[in-house]
Amino acid sequence: MAIGTTKKPTADGLNENHNRLNMHYISNAYGYTVYYSVGATAKKFNASTLASETPYATFNKTAYVSTAAAVTAVNHHAKETGLPVIDLGSGVRGTIDRGAGQAYLTWQAGRWSVTVHASPVMGQDPVAMSKQLVALFNQYSLPIPSQVGAGNFDVTDNGLNQTITWQEGAILYKISARSAETAIKMASSMSR
Repeated sequence: MAIGTTKKPTADGLNENHNRLNMHYISNAYGYTVYYSVGATAKKFNASTLASETPYATFNKTAYVSTAAAVTAVNHHAKETGLPVIDLGSGVRGTIDRGAGQAYLTWQAGRWSVTVHASPVMGQDPVAMSKQLVALFNQYSLPIPSQVGAGNFDVTDNGLNQTITWQEGAILYKISARSAETAIKMASSMSR
């Protein structure tokens, strides 16, 4: 109720029900960010002590001055040609761009682009994670953006670096999580 009847995730994205799920938010004139954490104890929504808990996910809603501005804010990757093609299963084919110690595997799904980043110099490869994501997307449907959406994932689970962003008109929604599966489950709960 604190953030109104606006769209928001109806699932916490975790693999089990936690009786210690905590949430707090901050807002400004353009939107708000909700922080999700699992604490030692359950606390009241927006309790002042929640700011010190490390979030496992955030949900952000931002209003832009125009639809064009919201579209520009989405880190959407256009379909690329001339790059090696990788079969990711389920009829999905992505392109891989390797260079300067980095690898980006990208594919399109409707209005969405999905990109997985890896660092080959660290022994990482984006293919295995990309195949796991394709399987998750077969199980969970993402919201339909007005024009564009982007899933940007990293093989390294380091902070809130698994993101799903989409626009609906001049509104931008973004879910950031420590786990790609958590981000996908939370975004999927908004598509219903």
